[in-house]
Amino acid sequence: MKKLLASNSRCTRSAQIYDSKVLFIIIAIIVSYTAYLTLLTPKLNPGLHWVAILTFLLNGSFFLIQLATISPLGFSLKEIYYLFMVIFMFVAPLIQYISGQFPWWDTYLLTNERIIYANILILLFTVLFELTYIKTNERAKTFLGKIFQKEIKHHRLYISWLLIVSAFYFAYLLREASTIVLLFSRGTYGEVFTDVSQPVMLILNITFGGISVHLLAYVIATARKRASINRILLALASLLVILENFPTGRARFWTGAVYLGIFIVWKRTFKKKNLFKVIFIVSFIILFPLLNLFRAQAINEALGSNTKPPTILETITTGDFDAYSMFVRTIAVVHEEGPTNGRQLLGNLLFFVPRSVWQNKPVGSGHEIAQRLGWSFTNVSCPLVGEAYINFGILGIPLFAIALGYVTKKLDSLYYGSIVRFSNNVLVIELLYPFYIGFLFFILRGDLLSSLSYTIGFSIPVFIEVLLEHMLFKSVL
Repeated sequence: MKKLLASNSRCTRSAQIYDSKVLFIIIAIIVSYTAYLTLLTPKLNPGLHWVAILTFLLNGSFFLIQLATISPLGFSLKEIYYLFMVIFMFVAPLIQYISGQFPWWDTYLLTNERIIYANILILLFTVLFELTYIKTNERAKTFLGKIFQKEIKHHRLYISWLLIVSAFYFAYLLREASTIVLLFSRGTYGEVFTDVSQPVMLILNITFGGISVHLLAYVIATARKRASINRILLALASLLVILENFPTGRARFWTGAVYLGIFIVWKRTFKKKNLFKVIFIVSFIILFPLLNLFRAQAINEALGSNTKPPTILETITTGDFDAYSMFVRTIAVVHEEGPTNGRQLLGNLLFFVPRSVWQNKPVGSGHEIAQRLGWSFTNVSCPLVGEAYINFGILGIPLFAIALGYVTKKLDSLYYGSIVRFSNNVLVIELLYPFYIGFLFFILRGDLLSSLSYTIGFSIPVFIEVLLEHMLFKSVL
């Protein structure tokens, strides 16, 4: 297997290999899906412009061609980027444009001129991302790279404190919840944290809620390394994950990142290299809307009510797929009021600073745009390309694209290296990268303030273990 992976890696480094079969399958799925939803549209948008449609098709073609690239493991952060772009920056907005049904308000801002301009910026962002990804030296050493390549050497220490903290956290949830059923629906899960402040709630919800996930991931990864498994520990860790992170009880992006990550930790590599992409697209189309039923209801109410799941057309034109339209609105706001000159980015990077200390701390960029437009509802997205634009205008496009291409290439290379090298111990990258697959999707959709805080907050337990081993056993970083 390792020889095969190494061979695949050499092939992909020397030249990108495209799978025409999977490209045909994905195009067939998307064309059928788009055509079906177009037929469901009561009436077409009377303001359709052929140049706007052409830019959508040009971008979509580029995304699909890149998505057909064969990955050595069958998945990568780069593939997640193109999966996001296909779904949120091509299919969804094209259907919204054709039907004239963009999410939220002030749709008059989404003029043909702005849509064409937005599509040009999206293509520029993607081309720069791709070029950076290709040109980045995967072997160059960095400080963070050394951290991600650290081995978790003290097996009992890591399992012990993860298990203890996770058990105490579950006991806390049981104490705060009047019934365990509250944990099974997103509409009632938040009631557990009504008596704590927002920063404390985030720490409990993200970092402590993720500890059982790290425990299960480590048990699985260790079992694969050592060809043996403690079944009792596996069962206990699995139970804690399910109870603390029930699929219908947590936010959809969290559910996706957690359970997809656990699956990747177990699977490690796909023999059919493009199976992951097809499964991801189909699952996203079907499961993503269904999980929304539990967003504002208790699980027994959602399952027992006569509420019908939204139709596919209703789903694709709602706020769940608002990333593109919010990017166009961001362009409109920036053209009117100017960029923030990095203020939003500073707030994102210093997300951990309490508002009691930094009273005028920036809100999330989606919230900021909604506020500037005078909306009372501000829980909207702002995609990463929108974050680039609201911070620095058009200059932000290359800055964010290059940074994203560099980071994804480094992480993809580090994880691939951890798979092909032999080690009895589990590496930090093996415990985090599988979950970054899902978190990257959240980061791309935005906004960056919430997605970055969740990603870093989730990663903290693994970095704590690295710090503990360094302090207690003088492990050299």
